[in-house]
Amino acid sequence: MTQKNWSKNVEFNDRGYLQPESLTELQELIRTNPKVRARGTAHCFNEIANTSSYAINLSRMPKIIEVHSDSNSVTVAACITYGELAPVLHQQGWALKNLASLPHISIAGSISTGTHGSGIKNQNLANQVLSLDIVTAEGELRHIDCTNPAFNALVVGLGLGGIVYQYELKIEPTFQVRQVIYPEIPLDVLQRNFDLVMGTSYSVSYFTDWSSAHVGNLWCKFRDDEVIPESVGGSAKADKKYHPIPSVDPIACTEQLGVLGHWHDRLPHFKLEFTPSVGEEIQSEFFLDRKDAAAAIEVVSQLGAEISPLLWITEIRTLAADNLWLSGAFERDCLAIHFTWKKVDAIYPVIEKVEAALRLFNYRPHWGKVFTADAAYLKSVYPKMGEFQALVRALDPTSKFANSFTRRNLA
Repeated sequence: MTQKNWSKNVEFNDRGYLQPESLTELQELIRTNPKVRARGTAHCFNEIANTSSYAINLSRMPKIIEVHSDSNSVTVAACITYGELAPVLHQQGWALKNLASLPHISIAGSISTGTHGSGIKNQNLANQVLSLDIVTAEGELRHIDCTNPAFNALVVGLGLGGIVYQYELKIEPTFQVRQVIYPEIPLDVLQRNFDLVMGTSYSVSYFTDWSSAHVGNLWCKFRDDEVIPESVGGSAKADKKYHPIPSVDPIACTEQLGVLGHWHDRLPHFKLEFTPSVGEEIQSEFFLDRKDAAAAIEVVSQLGAEISPLLWITEIRTLAADNLWLSGAFERDCLAIHFTWKKVDAIYPVIEKVEAALRLFNYRPHWGKVFTADAAYLKSVYPKMGEFQALVRALDPTSKFANSFTRRNLA
């Protein structure tokens, strides 16, 4: 049976789908096959997880979770999802600093593509990494920590340096969160007061559809030591539960209305026990310098008449700068504009128009989502791209881990 990605817009054309059950078996599969590509939960919307050779999935590997209280860290198998890791950490009194919208995604896939949550002071998930153990093209297990010059290149590595076996992640004492929504805040209020509004709480998202109403709902996640304001941007706290897409039943969403809950039950938008969507969507996301937020929102808003009929929803978030070479937030605090599109062919010319409008701001696309930028443009907005390519050639001279996506976009 042909496998597909989560959204079913990409059919995988693997020669074989390999699921090793031990580190030794993983090393042997990598060493003896000329072309392999890692694949996790396939929550991707482009060809990044595809291959015409052998796909390697680690879901049958040992589910290692080892907490090290003395160093505030956890060693965790790359195959584990955040939904599997988070409850175990919490039970032992620990937490991750932040989570993405979905707990269903694998740790390795999320980190390798620069996936993130939100918060003006929060970095993406890859910045939780203290070290990674990768299996190289020769089948060698190599430990890479922040003292290694290759660390900042390989954490968000797109699967090109090797297949990650396990990570060591930063953790902190467990905490609680209250989620509160402030509905129908005007888009121009967000533009004029971007840092203030997006800094309302620990983690903040603004959902809008770019329609003529020019409003959006602000989702705020307050840590238990934060004061919850009665209103934000002229909007009072919601008295009902919301889904990011207004027409969808919010049953799958994590608890709102200020109900106190554990970090892993509030930071994601969606509950682990629910599939948040049937997959009838395509996603794009673009990272821009946060100082350009008002102007960037304005140029997208000008395309609203074309965007809105093709859109389920847009989520606007923030993330703090980092030093990871292929991170969307490399050396700049970011605004992230995320589009959840309807699954129709008409979206692709509009995505191209959005990117054309955002070129003024040197946008960077999310590696796991749909974009049209070419290799020359990507190299122009990732200053370390040339050094990354040289490092990958040294680690993998036969391009064992490359696929059509990486050859096209990192040419």
